[in-house]
Amino acid sequence: MSKGMGILCGMAALALVLGQTEARGDAPAPAKRKARPATPAAAAPADQPAPAAAPEGLLKGPATLPPHWSRNHCPDTVPDGASYYVVVKGDTLWDIARRFLGNPYLWPQIWDRNRCITDAHWIYPGDVLIVPDVNVVASGAGGTGTGTEETPESAAAAGAAGVGGPTGPALVPAIEETALQCAPYVVDNREDESLHLIGSEQGATKVAYADRDILYLNKGTNAGVKAGDVYTLHHPTYTVKHPETGRAIGTKIETTGWARVVLVQENTATVVVEQACADIHLGDYLKPFEAVQVPLITDHPRPTRLTPPSGKIVGTVVDMENDASIAADRQLVIVNLGTANSITPGNIFIFYKVMYPSVPTPRIVLGEGVVVAVRDRTSTVRIFNADDAIMPGEKVELQ
Repeated sequence: MSKGMGILCGMAALALVLGQTEARGDAPAPAKRKARPATPAAAAPADQPAPAAAPEGLLKGPATLPPHWSRNHCPDTVPDGASYYVVVKGDTLWDIARRFLGNPYLWPQIWDRNRCITDAHWIYPGDVLIVPDVNVVASGAGGTGTGTEETPESAAAAGAAGVGGPTGPALVPAIEETALQCAPYVVDNREDESLHLIGSEQGATKVAYADRDILYLNKGTNAGVKAGDVYTLHHPTYTVKHPETGRAIGTKIETTGWARVVLVQENTATVVVEQACADIHLGDYLKPFEAVQVPLITDHPRPTRLTPPSGKIVGTVVDMENDASIAADRQLVIVNLGTANSITPGNIFIFYKVMYPSVPTPRIVLGEGVVVAVRDRTSTVRIFNADDAIMPGEKVELQ
């Protein structure tokens, strides 16, 4: 072989090697896969059809979750076939229900399915939530069965006329949001009352305050108060006692409204009343505002004297809104059952009484009520489908 031919062959070989190296350099490296927070279920056999894809973020059991810090004592294992979600920072039950059930008002269904959560306002990253059947719940909520996020238009329609489709019952809000935000409640122990109202721009010439009034607080930056903060206003009223036994149940707290901080100094702050639920007075104490979550209820036949007992837990009406002695549709009452009795928002009670308990005669069904807010030992219940007056001491039965 001639010298020139040898040089040409060597150059060709070098070009081939460089070309292969360059091709390997251009090939993208495989993307790193993020580790899932749980051990996924085994893949389906090749001869079986693959299951329908779950919404993004929703997983299927069985699974074992790594340990994490939480005030909730939720299980770290998920049974076979159960749909579950692992909470991340910033999640709320409201948002999780919107994402997976297609309607944020269905959050009580998730809470009811996960009794390990003691307070619906507090869930923690790493908590494992069993999610009810997405298709069934979503079809009842929005009629689509897709579990897709609702739009503002669909949310407005749901609040105005209820939601539902041909495959599920209609769902309607159990109470107006403002009415729930203003609802009274009963506490076992008095709350922190250290931040309170000390005056107003009108001075001593005005003793009760309402919307748009300018009020002064007894603390400012020295207590962490900041401009833009919103606080609810409250005052304690009296000790609630069981109408039959006379035993003290707790202290009734009335919500008088909420206000926004507009100016802060070291030892005081100025607020403007955004919503008055009742007359606001000096001495009313403030708590950070927490938005309420309105449960939905389904339209169903009203109970009658022929409706059989459910056999579930029975409680008693112990107090009423506005210190009333009698109540009917759309009014709020306090019942001596709470989270300690596994009561959740959206639960339905039947109100009843027995005319001659010593016999006893059959119960008289007075109406229904829906749980709209829950404390440890009490629930706030809104009456509906009332056929007669309801008074303290009437019985309630969980449906």
